[in-house]
Order: sequence, then C-alpha cells, then structure tokens
Amino acid sequence: MPFCPKCGADVSEDARFCHDCGAALGEVRVTRPSEEKYEKREKDEKGEKREKGEKHEKRGDRGSPLMGGLVLIWLGITFYLATLRVISWMDWWAYFLLGLGGILLIQAVITAASTGRSGTMYGPLIGGGVLLLIGATWILGIRNWWPLIPIAIGIAIIVSVLRERMRSPRP
Repeated sequence: MPFCPKCGADVSEDARFCHDCGAALGEVRVTRPSEEKYEKREKDEKGEKREKGEKHEKRGDRGSPLMGGLVLIWLGITFYLATLRVISWMDWWAYFLLGLGGILLIQAVITAASTGRSGTMYGPLIGGGVLLLIGATWILGIRNWWPLIPIAIGIAIIVSVLRERMRSPRP
C-alpha cells in the first residue's frame, strides 16, 4: 500500500492528496519496505547506538578518577603550604579555588579530546574559569570585587537564555 512521502500516512492508490497533511501526491507513489526489512534495519540501528553508548561510557570513565586524584593532591599541597606558613590560612581557600579551577580546565580539555565534541567541555570550562577568577582576585588583593564575578556571570547567563527564548518562541 502506498504512503505519503511527506508525513508517512497510508494513502489509497488513487488519492491525489494526503488525507493527513494535505500534501499533493501527484504521480509519485512510494511503497513501504517489507516489515521484515524494516524490523531488521531497526534492530541494526539499535545495536549500533548501544555499541556507541558503551564505547562512550568506557571512554568517559577515565577522567573521573584522574580529576578526583588531582583534587586530592591539590588539597594536600595547599594544606601543606598553609601548615608551613607559605600561604596564610585566611588565604588558603583562594589558592584551593585557583587550583580547582585549573583542574576543571584540564578536565574540559580531556573531555573534549576524548569525545571529539567540543560542546561537552563548556560546563567544566565555565566552572573552572569562574573558580580561577575568584581565587585570583582574592590572591591579588582585589578582595572586595570577587563576589561581583559570579553575579555578573549569572546575569549574563540569564540574559542569554532570555534572548534565545525571544528569538525562537515555543508554540
């Protein structure tokens, strides 16, 4: 039985227009592949998706222990430096945030390189950048200004989301 090439609805052989979407059918009629071929194609596609998902999961797990190890090492280093009075306990958290931001930037690069998709790195990239800025402003003595960094970034995110919604409103 033929079907509409636009929406896929079943149509009679003598129909000139699709009863569902109203598309002109003209002389061109497309017939459905046999159910057996369709089911086989569907199974093959599901198998490919499952294999890709498994490969991605295996690849993605490598970065987690590495990042956790780097955070613990940096935590130990900053505690040790504060214990030796190389950095003050009052400033310890700023140094920790600075290093944590750097670790998140490393994670962004590793994630993008291992997945081949740059879109996966934006979360760690933004988070790492914010932590680096907060830690650096405190260390550099700009202590009254660092709270404005997350406020400014939050406002920028909200404005960009609102702009995007105005450009493409939902029905």
